[in-house]
This record gives sequence, structure tokens and C-alpha cells, in this order.
Amino acid sequence: MNLLQLFASSHLMWLVRSATYASICPRTPLQAQLSDFSGRDAFPLNLGAAYKPTIGGGQQPLDWKWQGPHTCIGKYCVWSSETSSGDGLSIITTSANSMLVQNMTTSMGSTFTSPALRTVQIANKGVGMIAVEPIRRGERILAAEPVVLVHRSLIDELTDASQHDLLEMAMKHLPEAKRRQFMAQAGEFGGHRIKDIMFTNSFQINLGGHDGQHFGNFPVVSRFNHDCRPNVAFYIDGNLTHHTHAIRDIEPGEELTISYLDSFRARDVRQQRAHASWGFACTCSQCSLSKDEADISDARLYSIYKEENLLADLGNSQVTPTMIEHLIELYEQERLDFKIADVYTLAALNYNILGMAEMAQKYAQLSIEQGVMEHGPEAPDIEAMRLLLANPRGHWTYNRRV
Repeated sequence: MNLLQLFASSHLMWLVRSATYASICPRTPLQAQLSDFSGRDAFPLNLGAAYKPTIGGGQQPLDWKWQGPHTCIGKYCVWSSETSSGDGLSIITTSANSMLVQNMTTSMGSTFTSPALRTVQIANKGVGMIAVEPIRRGERILAAEPVVLVHRSLIDELTDASQHDLLEMAMKHLPEAKRRQFMAQAGEFGGHRIKDIMFTNSFQINLGGHDGQHFGNFPVVSRFNHDCRPNVAFYIDGNLTHHTHAIRDIEPGEELTISYLDSFRARDVRQQRAHASWGFACTCSQCSLSKDEADISDARLYSIYKEENLLADLGNSQVTPTMIEHLIELYEQERLDFKIADVYTLAALNYNILGMAEMAQKYAQLSIEQGVMEHGPEAPDIEAMRLLLANPRGHWTYNRRV
């Protein structure tokens, strides 16, 4: 449930995160804990009336022409599309989901790559991306469409041989340039090459409904290396376009990174996930802290978990301005500026409930500015904060805490 839906509810109780504090990697291999699809960094696409994705940067929709099904095994079939400009997408999914995807691509715009980027070899990491000129906070870096989309349940329900047949058919129907892009990506686990690439480089995407979970592969995005405290935020919009923005200033020569995993987990958990899912030991600055520093960091992360849940209970009469500011301070100390929009939203709501309209507006504005980079400009939570910003005293939350 998004915040806009919550605002329409008569309840003041809201849990921002489940008690299990589950984690799902935004770039999770198909083999990694597929039963857990509800965590922080999965990407459900909100296709309700409140969310009408737009095409950024003045782009025009591409002329996607769909063909198929080319082959089917059970309920899973292969469809493909190619545009006159050479873009292409192959999907392996059910008939109902194929119609959803085909409708989404009618509004999918062309890709965008910032001229400030360069793809290079990075020591001990392989291919990565660096800035070749200054990139300022909020600048758009990439807009990319998927090349392959695969239904998540396929790997549970079909044999390896059947999976390979479908993946090979999907590759066969991609334009040559897109096929080369896909096959140039790294694999970590060996075995069937196409499946290995999907294991290593896919983002989880939820098209909606009970059967909408898919994996999407965006070859250009796979050039981003991982950092537990990255300098790039990303989201996938309702047209299946993957967007990345700088969340702080980036200087020439600096590597651009995203987080592959749940950066709110303790260091040991992050290390285990990185090794199990991608076969590397994370050496980012946060994972390279001394044991004493890492213990302090882990304690802050646990405090964030507890305090965020207290503030998420909008009926909690014990919440004070000091508690709100302390949670934000913890985020800043942990350098979680790539995932801070939601805590700004919590701050705005709680300040408004306390009758502190000016502070509510301050954090609503920050939530909007940050949320555009984390969730997209038309996401429901952004619209909810715009409403609060425009008229905090007329908002249903104003001065509700007694």
C-alpha cells in the first residue's frame, strides 16, 4: 500500500517495514531466495489511476511492434518486439502478462546516456562507469529500457532444459545489437550462458496482481558496480524504463555506483549476500570499516529500524520533534542519502500531526526533491507530499496528535 492510499484510509496506523525486516536485492539473481519478494528494494509498478508515468526529457514513444508467441512451454511463451530504431525486447511470460507489457511499451521512450559518463575497466572490479566531467546532484544519468523480461515463477516450474529453450528463443528474436549487448554482460555462476547472465544482472519488477513478478535485464545498467553507500539512486517507472540520477555531486574520475542489495542490513549480512549472489566480497568504504566502526554502524542501522517503525505508527502519542530529528540524523550519519525520501515523508507527516505546519512543509519539500530521484516524479507518494506541502493545515493529518 502506498502513502496516497494510506491518506485515503481512516486509519492512522502504518507500518513502514515488516517485522521480519526482509531484504530483496534490487539486482538479485534468479536463484536468490525467490520466495521473498516483499523487501525494501523490489520494484512494484503501481499501475493504478493515481500513477500515470510520463516520459522524461521530452522523449517520444517508440514504435514497438510485437510478434509471437514464437514458442510456448506450458503457460510460458516468448514474445518479441523491435522498433525501427533498432531497440528490442523479448519477454518470457504468460499471455495475460504479455498484454500488460505490450501496453506499457506503447509509452516507453528512447534511452538516454549522460555525456558525462565513460565506461572503463576498474581495478579489481572489471567494467564500471566513471564521471568524465562534474555531475551535480539531481542530474539524470541514464534512462534504459529492458532487453529481456522473464517471469519469476518460470525457474520454479520448468526444467533447466525448458528454461534454456525459452531463453535461447528469446535471444534469437532480439535485434542483433541488443543481443550483443546482452551477451557482453558478465556472468558469475557458470553453466548456461544466457541463464547465467540473467542470474547475475536482473532487477526484480512487479507488474501488479498476484502473478506479476518478473526479472528485467537492462544491459547498460549492469555497468554500474556496487557500493553499500552509492552515489546514484534509481527507480523503474510504469513504462518499464529504468532511471538513474546522481544523489550527490560527483567529480571527474569518481566511479558511479548503485546498491545491489539492502544497504540497511548489518555488514556481515551484506557481505554474505554479496558473496552468495554475485560471488564477490564487497570492499566499499562502508564494508571496509574497522570492526569497532562497523559495530557502531550496525547499531545505528538497528536504531533506524526501531525508530522508523515508531514514527511509522502515526497514532503513537510518544513521538516528539526530537525523535523525528534523531532519525534523520541517523540516516545522515549512515550516509543513506540514496534512500532518504521515505524518512522525509515520515517526518512531514509526524510534524503535521503535531501541528507544526512549517516543519511539515520543510520535510514535504525535501521528500519531493529526493523522491523524484528515488521513485519518479509521478509516484503516488510524491503526489501525497505535494498535497501536504500546498495546504498542511487543511490536510487530514494536521494537529491530530492529542
